[in-house]
Amino acid sequence: MKYFKIIIPNYNNEEWIEKCVNSILSQTFDNYMIIIIDDVSTDNSRNKILELYYNNPDKISYVFLENKRFNGGSRNVGIETTFFKSEYIIFLDSDDWFVDNNCLQDIYNLIQQNNMPDCIRLSYNLIKGNESTPIILDETKPEQLVKNCNVACWLKVVKSELVPLFPENTLMEDVVFSIAQCDKINTIVPIKRPIINWNRNNIHSCSIDTTQQNNKWASSQYRYVADLMDLKCTNEYCEIERITRLNACLNYIKNGIITQNK
Repeated sequence: MKYFKIIIPNYNNEEWIEKCVNSILSQTFDNYMIIIIDDVSTDNSRNKILELYYNNPDKISYVFLENKRFNGGSRNVGIETTFFKSEYIIFLDSDDWFVDNNCLQDIYNLIQQNNMPDCIRLSYNLIKGNESTPIILDETKPEQLVKNCNVACWLKVVKSELVPLFPENTLMEDVVFSIAQCDKINTIVPIKRPIINWNRNNIHSCSIDTTQQNNKWASSQYRYVADLMDLKCTNEYCEIERITRLNACLNYIKNGIITQNK
């Protein structure tokens, strides 16, 4: 069994994916497996992935999707992969990278020192232009975590059996996933130094390219409402957050705010 499964969804990130993967391969802790899921890229991403794989077949596996599934669906392929098992799952976007070579070792040490908690909360550097701004996240309880707007799945390292599946065919998968995630975990330990470099210099990123966003943003809002309505929470704090997010999105739709650049 591997200790970490590192899931990387990729779409048209040929410029960044090598940097992302090499930041993992250079880690001092080496009990991990990377799985890259390419979501029907139209650039040179697949050749880059094959090159990375051929040079590191014992550390990298990959799946080339034939039909587009967006980030949620791509990550689900990684979650459901069964040819190897892991204690914990880490998500990393293909245009982001680890801060230094000791990130996995520091995460592992924290897990061991705290009797294998359900979740390690990660901090990050916001990379924009030539500036790097550290953002420290330090929640220790799921009722705190579920309310934080930093919902990105790559900000949490979670026991594999506690990782739910993502909503698919939408750009708004992270919020629903985060609420579902917080409903499953009990113990959280934060690592109070940046672990991930969040890259805001990728002009092709779906979260930056408003043209690309708006092609899917309106339908994503309606799908988001449906996903929130379908979500079943067992903890009251998750149910409150679900209803709060649902009402906010219904308000946006009612007021015609269904594009990202308005």
